[in-house]
Amino acid sequence: MTRLLTGFRAHLWQRVSAVWLLVYVPLAVAYLAFQPVSSHAALMGVLSQPLFWVASVLTIGLLAVHAWVGVRDAILDYAPRPRVGLWLMALATMLAFWVGFALYAAWRILVEANEGGLL
Repeated sequence: MTRLLTGFRAHLWQRVSAVWLLVYVPLAVAYLAFQPVSSHAALMGVLSQPLFWVASVLTIGLLAVHAWVGVRDAILDYAPRPRVGLWLMALATMLAFWVGFALYAAWRILVEANEGGLL
């Protein structure tokens, strides 16, 4: 088992991701709340803006890191020792599926905006 996200490094990554999420989520909600979105094409235009799209993809990655560190620490602290490996594998599988689905959705937003002439 590698020790890339253990101890101080894990703590630091979790704090950095928490600060990013604390800044990004309210700004994204406010931005979307004040944009006149009356159709699907308008929503795709807003979501496919380069800065918003890149920030959203970065948020997906940092949210996955934040979830991994937090849930991994809870599993290591509270799961019975013989089953820790199984629980960590289940967590890794769920996170991989979630991140893959989120990145696919972000990619589809870009492709759809490009096909619709929004970019």
